[in-house]
Amino acid sequence: MLNRGREAITYVIGEADCYVELVPLVSIMERDEERSFEDPTHTTVCGVEVQFQVTSENEHQSIPADSGGYHELFEDMFSEMNERDVLFEIGAHMGIISCVVGRHYRDLDIVCFEPNPRTRKRLETNLKLNGLDAIVMDCAVSNSDGVMVLDTRHASRGGAKEAHRSGQGSEIPVRTLDGVVTDDGIPSPTVIVADIVGEELNLLRGGLTVFSSPTTRLAYIVTHDQPLERLGGSTQDVEKLLRRYGFDKVEHLRENLLKAKKSEHSR
Repeated sequence: MLNRGREAITYVIGEADCYVELVPLVSIMERDEERSFEDPTHTTVCGVEVQFQVTSENEHQSIPADSGGYHELFEDMFSEMNERDVLFEIGAHMGIISCVVGRHYRDLDIVCFEPNPRTRKRLETNLKLNGLDAIVMDCAVSNSDGVMVLDTRHASRGGAKEAHRSGQGSEIPVRTLDGVVTDDGIPSPTVIVADIVGEELNLLRGGLTVFSSPTTRLAYIVTHDQPLERLGGSTQDVEKLLRRYGFDKVEHLRENLLKAKKSEHSR
């Protein structure tokens, strides 16, 4: 599911009795009217008890309901992953995926990427609330190092913004995935989850070594058709590049959610 505000099309991951919205994961909240949420919100997501601290109504609406959450995504992740995995959540937003998966696999190594300082503060708080010791990176991820700008022209329910090389907005640092793993001593991922609003192809282009590595065996990528098209790409291009990197099983869990997996013989 992807919510893009007034122009949004919402795709539901899950069934009627296990519903939650998959919030876009690169965010700023300049236009979100804030109110006081002093106590963490407790919820159960597909059998996993988690809690989240929020500071705005938009953030509060983005967290899972008590009746369940992300049914297909988490059920698939739980069937594929194990305690020895290293999870990268790129565009982590408030850390919903990292918190749920980290609570399910208590020995899991987690690396979160969230460039927005305000959102990253919530991410760090939520990781701590759920007893998770994750690495948090303060950069966006693309095909080259430098600086990008988060577009502040349009608000959305989840606060998601597109990132551009120039324009109006808040400047954020940007790194390649290969550079982060090589230069920062970050453990190489085995599982990658990404929701980065139009930068899907650039993530792959800047992560050739990481995505091609036999140890990187599973990826879940939320695709954003219009932002991809504005950068001259498409979901089909994302699929082709994943296959080129050795992911021989590529499927849509939902219309805008790709799952890519390497079989044993392809690694």
